[in-house]
Amino acid sequence: MANTNQYDAGRNVQKDRQHRLYKLQEAQQITWVNLSAYSAIMVAELIIGYMAQITVLIADGLNNLTGVCGAAILIIGLKISKRPPDSNHVMGHWQYENIAALLSATIMFAVSIQIFVDGAFAVQRFLAGHTIRPNYWSLGVSIVAAGIISILARFNRIKGIQLKNQSLAASGQDLKSDAWTSFGTFLSIGGAYLGAQWLDGVATLIVGCLILHSSISIFRTTIMRLSEGFDPRDIQRYSKTISTIPGILGIQGIEPRWLGDQIVMKIGIYLADDTDLKTSYAIGEKVEHALMKKYDILDADVMCYPVSQKSNPRSAD
Repeated sequence: MANTNQYDAGRNVQKDRQHRLYKLQEAQQITWVNLSAYSAIMVAELIIGYMAQITVLIADGLNNLTGVCGAAILIIGLKISKRPPDSNHVMGHWQYENIAALLSATIMFAVSIQIFVDGAFAVQRFLAGHTIRPNYWSLGVSIVAAGIISILARFNRIKGIQLKNQSLAASGQDLKSDAWTSFGTFLSIGGAYLGAQWLDGVATLIVGCLILHSSISIFRTTIMRLSEGFDPRDIQRYSKTISTIPGILGIQGIEPRWLGDQIVMKIGIYLADDTDLKTSYAIGEKVEHALMKKYDILDADVMCYPVSQKSNPRSAD
């Protein structure tokens, strides 16, 4: 049950909040590393790309620019998420993490359109007889970028799992896509160096497709969370856990929603008609404790209903 006291379902609320804030702080520090790496790679690729007029390298630099913007936005979102509850945000500011991810996806989508346009012009220039002259610098920066981003992708994915932070997990997936993009850029530049000039424009269009796919994937996740959507399979798992608690004769409903990476929910359970108030409260606490222990939810508001109302849902609302 929702509780503003120091302890909630056997959990120290203050310590639990500090633990969650510590995880956000660590995620923020990792995102600073991402921002630094993206910035260095982006500057190098754009400078060399414009000097050598290699469209695919410029496209990869613009792709990493979305990484810079995304990391910067996420840092701000994580910082705001750490703010304590106030009169306007009684459950805290956790949701700003999802807002930051949505803004990042919007930037990625816009950049993917620009890269499509650049790719189309590159193909047009190839058909008109224009040639590019890749050099060792362009080959070197693309393969170094692929290596660094691959390491960051694995690190973000591992830390995302350890910290149970969806933003880091999504960042790891995005970095993995960026690593493949940089590796593809290296192959296309190498191909152009060997005479396959058409690879510059075609590879640029492929890079645009990869960025577009990543942006749509992040859009789907964040919009679902911001609109309070939830996976029915997770709700079924919660239901099974609740059903194992002695004294519960049925489940009236489960309404989970996301606050950033945190889960809160309203739960209705059916108890015997003659269950006294003290016992009802104790069972509600057991429900919340079981969900907190198994799924690390932030909070649950448990409401108890007499089982005689089970056949008449309207009476239970």
